[in-house]
Amino acid sequence: MILGITGGVGTGKSTVLKILRDRYFYHVFEADKIGHEVIKPATLVYKMIVEHFGNEILLEDGNIDRHKLANIVFADREELEYLNRLVHPEVISELKNRIVRISESEEDANFVIESAILFETELHILCDKVWYVRSDVDKRVERLRESRGYTEDKISKIIAQQLNDKEFSSRADATIDNSGSVEETEEQLRKLIEN
Repeated sequence: MILGITGGVGTGKSTVLKILRDRYFYHVFEADKIGHEVIKPATLVYKMIVEHFGNEILLEDGNIDRHKLANIVFADREELEYLNRLVHPEVISELKNRIVRISESEEDANFVIESAILFETELHILCDKVWYVRSDVDKRVERLRESRGYTEDKISKIIAQQLNDKEFSSRADATIDNSGSVEETEEQLRKLIEN
């Protein structure tokens, strides 16, 4: 079983992933973390990003400053789409390789692929089911301020670039409301997994 987990920034997807990993023993892949790996120096994707966005996005050690790059792409939808077209085919390829490797040694393995842009990047095609994690906007803003130190302006820009509740829920197989307690979220997951 390959389960896709998606939802906007600050909806608490990491809480859902932790429950799936710790309680139900899913192998968890976060597309964003794999994306960080495929843009390391010496990769073709790295070279193409630097050619397009310029050396000003680089740190002193030669790595891409992801914060600078994020500020550029979240302010310009075309730049975000360009970056996604470069990075996401590599992410999909890496995910497929990892799933195959684990499946060869673990016959009944279950997997989770998490991405805020699961649908936009065609990652949902790899999944047997997709669950959408949602949360009230005020809760999302509070989480992002506390966990990442984001300003309201930055949060608004990121949220504006992502699918809205209706778009997410219409494309997902199930919706998990993560606005309440962890126990409430656990109970929703239990029902989904047992059905």
